[in-house]
Amino acid sequence: LFLPFLSLPSLCRSQNNLGRSMMRSLLLATCLAAASAFVPPSAVPVGGAQSAVTMQQRPKVTQKAKPLSPGSNYPSTKNIQKQASGFGSFLQRFQKTEGKSKYGMPIFLPNGNINPKYLAAERAEMAANQKLNMKAEAAKTKKMKAKGTFFLDDYIRKKVGNVGSNKEYYQSGR
Repeated sequence: LFLPFLSLPSLCRSQNNLGRSMMRSLLLATCLAAASAFVPPSAVPVGGAQSAVTMQQRPKVTQKAKPLSPGSNYPSTKNIQKQASGFGSFLQRFQKTEGKSKYGMPIFLPNGNINPKYLAAERAEMAANQKLNMKAEAAKTKKMKAKGTFFLDDYIRKKVGNVGSNKEYYQSGR
């Protein structure tokens, strides 16, 4: 069956025109969508009983609010690097390079080098902080051992009960 009006060149031309018209309509739709995105919103009524927008009141936060309860912030310390026990990384306080540092001496010498006395004072403070951390951790461990909460078997004995992992249990033959 041969149809001369549907020859290959005429078919390609008609599809080409169809593709162009579809591209134009797609471009027009995209332009309209982009233009509608920049239209200012209609005026929202403000105040009164006829207000369309209802505002939620913020919850009142007391001093004894639990962490992460509605409206409260997560409790923090002055130094976020330190735990409540005082143990943690040394976080240096921000200091300006001009004038005297917190150790009472300039950070930089007039020639631009770092002041060795400042570095020594900083190292001494870090060593004192480390000694304090170790002392606090030792005191905490000693207190936990005295209460019987330091070792894992103490925890298991309290939460689960006697699970029979001692010498008498194994020799009893149960």
